[in-house]
Amino acid sequence: MSVMHKRRSTLPKDEARRRYVELAELQVLERIRDDARDLDRGALAVGPFARLDANALAAKVGKTRGALSNLFGNQAALQAATMAMALDAAELLEASPRPEPEGYEHAEEWLDALFLGESARGPLHRGRPAVDYGSLWALWLAAVPYGLWGERIAGPSLDEFRDSVGTLSSLFARALDHFGLELAADVTLTDLATAAVNLVEGAWLNQCLTTEHPCDAAEPVSEALRRSGRLLWRGATASAGAARS
Repeated sequence: MSVMHKRRSTLPKDEARRRYVELAELQVLERIRDDARDLDRGALAVGPFARLDANALAAKVGKTRGALSNLFGNQAALQAATMAMALDAAELLEASPRPEPEGYEHAEEWLDALFLGESARGPLHRGRPAVDYGSLWALWLAAVPYGLWGERIAGPSLDEFRDSVGTLSSLFARALDHFGLELAADVTLTDLATAAVNLVEGAWLNQCLTTEHPCDAAEPVSEALRRSGRLLWRGATASAGAARS
């Protein structure tokens, strides 16, 4: 009786490694999709929240695991509650108001203050862990992939985005009036505010990785956002009457 042997791969070793890694990447994505579906069906912590250790947390504050169990019932409930609070940073946003345009004589002085303030509000490479908006925003990044397939992550994230756009729309409207400017043709306040929020959050991604301008080590990372903010404003606004001429 003959013995059947599995046919050995004829791929070169490097190609075989790449193929297995590609399959592993697909498996990771499928796992995130499945976790997102589970998350939509009930309270479930994902990403770094799922690694939160109730015993270690209790020990850090000099309590026993029982103290946390009395409050949350079990570790999974603590993890889910922590994730829910971290994804809702509305109070932290309100605690750091943006500069008022009425306090500035020139538009670009106000813009500099606005975008430098946005840089300071965001995450900082190698900064100490802290419960502030920048740190929680960076923590939120770990949950973002689950939003591809689930609503429990996508919903609150989009709500915060819309709130930011609404706040900036109102602020920009006041700034236009104060500095005697109008929006350029075919530009709306929502367009400008949406572009600004996207610009800020894109800059924050770089701030997670460096304290220097990503393309000019002689400048701080905040300079990238400040100068980009000026370009955005200049392209979207014009002197009163010029936009219609």
